[in-house]
Amino acid sequence: MTDLLRLALTFLWLSLLCVGGGLGVMPEMHRQVVERQHWVTTREFVDGYALSQLTPGPGMLIAVFVGYRAHGVSGGLVAGLAMFLPTSLLAAVVARHWTDLRGRAWARTAERALAPIGIGLMAAGAWTLGRSAVHDWLTATLAVASLACLSLGRVPPIVVVVVAGAIAWMVSG
Repeated sequence: MTDLLRLALTFLWLSLLCVGGGLGVMPEMHRQVVERQHWVTTREFVDGYALSQLTPGPGMLIAVFVGYRAHGVSGGLVAGLAMFLPTSLLAAVVARHWTDLRGRAWARTAERALAPIGIGLMAAGAWTLGRSAVHDWLTATLAVASLACLSLGRVPPIVVVVVAGAIAWMVSG
C-alpha cells in the first residue's frame, strides 16, 4: 500500500511539471521511475513510451504502463489517475477563465515566459529518450534513418515507427 501511495504522489507531481506537453517531463519521469524507484528498467521505459505513442490518446499513457508494471491493474489505475486528473481539472478551470484573463499584462507575460521553458523541457525529453533508446549500431542507424524520413515530411510517423520496429525485430531476431 505504501508503494501505491508513492506511485500516486510521484505521478501527481510529475503531472504538474508537464509544461509544453508530456515530452517535457520525460527526463524527470525517467529519473523517478527507473533510477530512483526501479519500477521499470530503462528498456521498459523506452518501450512503454513507444507503445504509448502508438495508442490513441495522450502520450503520457506511459504513466499507466509504469504503474501496471509496478503493481498490476491497481498500479495502472492509480498512476493514470494521478497523471491525468490534476492537470485535467487545472486545465478546465484555467480554460473557463482564460478568455477573461488573456488580455491582462501578467497573462501575456506568463504565456511568453512558458514558451521557451516548454521548448527546453521538450528538448530535454527528446534527449533523455534518445540517450535511453540508442545503445548500439542498429538503434543508432534506425534513429538517424527515422529522423531523415521524418524530416522530409512525406512519410507518416506511424509508418516510420512500424518499419523501424520491423527492421529491428528482423535484424535482432
